[in-house]
Amino acid sequence: MRLFTVLMCLLAIGTAGCGTPGATLPPSLGIPKPVGDLRAIRKGAAVTLTWSAPTDTTDGELVRKPGKMQLSRTVGGASTIVADLPLEPAVKQDRAAPPRATDSVAGLLAAGNTSDFVSYSVVATGNSGKGAGAGNQAAVALVPTADPPQKVSATAQPLGITVSWDQSWPPQNPTRLTTQYAYRIMRKQEDAKTPVMVQQVNAGNTAMAFVDTGIEWQKKYEYWITPVTLWQGGGKKGEVEGNDSQVVSVFANDIFPPVVPSGLQAVFSGITQQPSIDLTWTPNTDPDLAGYNVYRHTANEAPVKINGDLVKTPSFHDTGVKAGTKYFYSVSAVDLRGNESGKSVETSEAVPD
Repeated sequence: MRLFTVLMCLLAIGTAGCGTPGATLPPSLGIPKPVGDLRAIRKGAAVTLTWSAPTDTTDGELVRKPGKMQLSRTVGGASTIVADLPLEPAVKQDRAAPPRATDSVAGLLAAGNTSDFVSYSVVATGNSGKGAGAGNQAAVALVPTADPPQKVSATAQPLGITVSWDQSWPPQNPTRLTTQYAYRIMRKQEDAKTPVMVQQVNAGNTAMAFVDTGIEWQKKYEYWITPVTLWQGGGKKGEVEGNDSQVVSVFANDIFPPVVPSGLQAVFSGITQQPSIDLTWTPNTDPDLAGYNVYRHTANEAPVKINGDLVKTPSFHDTGVKAGTKYFYSVSAVDLRGNESGKSVETSEAVPD
């Protein structure tokens, strides 16, 4: 009897457990999470803003209905809407590329605005028009930038490409930030995907010139100059690029011979049965040196090259001499592209009878 009672109780408990419905979850409010990766980059008076569109809601669901993203700009406590962009559902297969917007601060700069920064924020709202508020703020400094340099030129020289330009006085800075002005020499090789900064030099009010020795000969390059304002203040520091100068192209054609060799000496060597003259000279330091040519002549004759292949070391052993004759020697240097220097100062040596 006791066993029967226990079994009936267990059956009743199991039946009751199976029939009890779970707690009903509230519907998603569809409020997108705040934007947390807003970035702002200023060049001249143009500000480019990028961020990632929210894919999740504040209650952990995917964004399933379209909404919008509102970009705002704040200066001196006053906010202005810069752009309204659509927020597409996260489940949409052909969702647009990451949002991107531009803003101009030309009016603020021209008006002599004394604010140090302009800040931007994005508020994402769902289909109901509700949002979780602004996410991170991105700020750019309102420091002035120098005008693009004028009369930019690039020419090939023996040491590389000489880049020159004219520049004016740096602008007045109405902000409380400390500023320093400089110029960046930018270079892009033909068919390269991205440019490189060759050098950064401090700004002045006179013409500037710089020799770029990091080029490869027989390549085509583009050069331009970018003014940059370096700023700091309030425990922060950064930089703002100005508008680029005109782009100039140049072909790095190496038509420049090496330095003329020096220090040539000639010494008769009569120890062996075959008379000879040993030549030595100071090594050339040209980075593209390929070798040397050796020239010889006797009195009232024109110099003749006496080596077959280029001489790789600054010395030469001449066995083609005859007794009782005085010889005159000179050497030249040749680079990898076949450019030959002028002949060195002659030296002479006589072979005894």
